[in-house]
Amino acid sequence: MNEPFPDLSDEALGRRLATELPRHPAPPGLRGAILAASPPAPARAWWLAPALSAVATALVLVLFFLPLLPRIVPADPVERLTRAVVSEHERAVMWGARRPDVIPTAVWLTQETGIGLSSVFSGDERLTLLEAEPIYLEQRRGLAVHYRDADGHRVTYVVLPAPGLVTPERQRQKVDRWRPALLHESGFSVWMWKQRDLACFIVSDMVSETDHERFKDYFVRLRSATEPVLAY
Repeated sequence: MNEPFPDLSDEALGRRLATELPRHPAPPGLRGAILAASPPAPARAWWLAPALSAVATALVLVLFFLPLLPRIVPADPVERLTRAVVSEHERAVMWGARRPDVIPTAVWLTQETGIGLSSVFSGDERLTLLEAEPIYLEQRRGLAVHYRDADGHRVTYVVLPAPGLVTPERQRQKVDRWRPALLHESGFSVWMWKQRDLACFIVSDMVSETDHERFKDYFVRLRSATEPVLAY
């Protein structure tokens, strides 16, 4: 039996079939029958893209404005004042003192704050005195004295008038001959105590167990050498 296309390559065979085989048109109803038998195409979610865009825009706005929203103010006066002191410490760390040339015993500083320092810790081999400045926190005029230790930790000593403020008993710790309260706020450690009608604070980022003993030592140095008084 003779083969109809002997010794033809695939390419040649394809061309010959295309030219010699008869072609028949499809029946008129075939296209309609195929479309009718096919499953319906899913409806396009025309609303999806605008919705996703709106959600993304809202998320960006929330992430942008969330840090700008005011924090919930605690009802406890010690917590509220501690938060304000920590915020002032953060500001000083980021931007420095408003008047870096002021020394803690300057007459101008006493006039601005209403608080004088009859004695003040002036620094040693562990803590270096940087500057002092007047502050205004929770509608109270006060003063802040800034130090830096050998490892670069910033330590801020703050004094504010607070006649009715009471040192929280549960947070008190025995440190040398004193019993200050150890508080924590926003990743910072705070010593808080009263000297007559003045509330005193020492703030630093020393929060680890190994830092705790050194932070106690800093309290003793500042507490024993610094004596704030109401000027008037």
